[in-house]
Amino acid sequence: MRRRRAPRAEARKLAQERIDILWEQASDVASQKPPLARQRMASARKIAQKARIKIPRHIGRQLCKKCGIVFVPGQNCRVRLRNNRSRHVTITCLNCGAIRRFYNKKQ
Repeated sequence: MRRRRAPRAEARKLAQERIDILWEQASDVASQKPPLARQRMASARKIAQKARIKIPRHIGRQLCKKCGIVFVPGQNCRVRLRNNRSRHVTITCLNCGAIRRFYNKKQ
């Protein structure tokens, strides 16, 4: 007999839980063992791609898209507040040199 697959919503919920667990583990060891944290987040990305879900914003903003490390401000990234054309936060990865900008909306 064939094995029944889990419904898509249930599979996505399970994938989200796994991503959260991997994120907690990666953020705990990010300052001591960066390669282990990178490996955990690579696994989380694969799970998200397989389940076709997005990495949550609060997690995605703390990852380098180019090299995959978990940002630890002052240790492997530089954080600056800029006010050139519009207000934004600039995060520069000190490992690979990638720059990420997060724009702030006026309130």
